Amino acid sequence: MYGLQHAFLNLEVTGWWFNMGLWDKERVPAMRFQDACKALVEKVTSRLDITSNSHILDVGFGCGDQDVYMAQLHKPARITGITIEPIQHHAAQDLVKRTPTPGTDIHLYVADASKLPQFLESTPGLFAPSTNRLFSHVISIDSAYHYNTRAEFLRNAAQVLQPNTGRLALADMILAKPPPNSGLGLSIFKTVFNAMEVPSVNMKMMDKYRQDLEDAGFVDIEIECIEDNVFSGLANHIENQTSRFGGMVGPGVKWTYLALAKGLWWLDRSKWLHFVVVKARNGPRPSSS
Repeated sequence: MYGLQHAFLNLEVTGWWFNMGLWDKERVPAMRFQDACKALVEKVTSRLDITSNSHILDVGFGCGDQDVYMAQLHKPARITGITIEPIQHHAAQDLVKRTPTPGTDIHLYVADASKLPQFLESTPGLFAPSTNRLFSHVISIDSAYHYNTRAEFLRNAAQVLQPNTGRLALADMILAKPPPNSGLGLSIFKTVFNAMEVPSVNMKMMDKYRQDLEDAGFVDIEIECIEDNVFSGLANHIENQTSRFGGMVGPGVKWTYLALAKGLWWLDRSKWLHFVVVKARNGPRPSSS
């Protein structure tokens, strides 16, 4: 009953957020993790013409916090979310059940981001009978760089979006410098990204990344680099939390997150990666002739 075993009685769970966040440098380290995560959601979903008739597909919804927040923020008619992680799906289902979102229906599924058309075909009831079976928006926040492959995801996203008016919005990571071209350097490059569960084929420079978006059929493409308000803010927060709760966190978890913080500081200083917010509009459907 003593030591620090009573710590959980003092902890209040306000969500299971997990994206890198958008950090206000004037507020770090006082800024809460949840507020930084919400700020990133706001950044990604602003200026997307989300209305009370919108039907959003959220790809990689984490534990559902961002879907509840999007519902409260924009009040779309419906949010359909998919994740590859069953345990996150379970947590998200619980959150949605106990959190009112008036005006917005949220439905969550376990599915593969690289197989969006197959998901639509195999999941009846995604759309109201009087509507076409296409989404008004596809959103993926801090997740698309994990997809195998991201280029395939972009092509599939265009297929499930309304032509001409459908909108894509991402928080994503790309290369800011060319990858190494030597044998050893390239091997290290691939090893690092494999450890992050990021297919190295997804790590492209800005020009090739934009080309992938264009090849998928997207137009009016906007790409904004925001890494200066991402990597260092999260690194700072991890170190502060580890210091505050170090005695209550197992050594394996503690050292994993400290290593993550060091990696984030390195990214911030080395400028190897861009953290980007992408917004684009779906183009017309290609002619079948």
